[in-house]
Amino acid sequence: MAADLRYTTADVDFLYTHFLEPEPDRPRVDNLHIRLVNPSKKEVLAAIAQAGQWLETHREHDDWDGGGLHFNYAGHGTEDQGTLVLNPGFLHVNEFLESICSVASRVSSPGRLRISAVLDSCHSGAWVIRLLHECFHGRADLLVPFNLFASCMPDEFASEDSLLGHGIFTYSLSVQQSALGAYGAIGVLPDNSHGPSLALAAGERGCSLLTAGSQNPVTYWNGAGHLEVSQSGFSIVLEDNQVLTEDQMLEQLLRKRDQVRSVMQAARPDLSVRTGMSDDEMRRSIKQTLEFITNSRSGTPRTRLRGQTP
Repeated sequence: MAADLRYTTADVDFLYTHFLEPEPDRPRVDNLHIRLVNPSKKEVLAAIAQAGQWLETHREHDDWDGGGLHFNYAGHGTEDQGTLVLNPGFLHVNEFLESICSVASRVSSPGRLRISAVLDSCHSGAWVIRLLHECFHGRADLLVPFNLFASCMPDEFASEDSLLGHGIFTYSLSVQQSALGAYGAIGVLPDNSHGPSLALAAGERGCSLLTAGSQNPVTYWNGAGHLEVSQSGFSIVLEDNQVLTEDQMLEQLLRKRDQVRSVMQAARPDLSVRTGMSDDEMRRSIKQTLEFITNSRSGTPRTRLRGQTP
């Protein structure tokens, strides 16, 4: 059930270019961009250290606010805590935090280092929950959680499909409304060009729809202070001074996920909404939702889970 490196590489290519775009309300700022393909843990930690060295060169600027680091990952995640599977090695969220805090302790004064992360990997919600808890409590003097995205809940698998050539979460993230009407949109294709899609496939909610509620992304938005399941209105409001353990956050998210699945069940009565859909069920769900794409391309689609290595 291992991920196909072709699709995870395509995911990183898309995420890399997607987040290079400047925010609409501000011009492009001075950034450093590092892209790794199939890296070892040593290479990932070295890249974080390199980013820290670059940030240090900016800390004396008059408008320095502590800086920020954005981390994208597509690939395997382990079933225990969503630990990232590298080649070779594993990157546990605690090791990531240690490396980030080492950077923050050198560069963040007088502000704090902003952390954003996008993970398209199995069980990645566990990774984000742990990161968020530590940012609020254990390391609140160094880190600010900014925008965090996990492709699925801690007990869920992330999926990819050969029809799309991407992870389903990454594909949904790519979908943008077009001028084709209420239903028309464009989404990323396997070669990272763009083609037709459906507006209902867009975003975290679209990922839930495509998978009939078996893969529900988790997001945290700094501006709103919300930890959300599938951008569906089911959210936990988090404040800096709110003491929620990881278990409490998970418990509340699981309740919200059940609400999401109730909505999905109403929208997709033809499929059983649960964790761990079979490949055939997942493929049928995607095919039905994006039927016009299926009809427009040749080849047999294959859905697979981004589980542990074989």
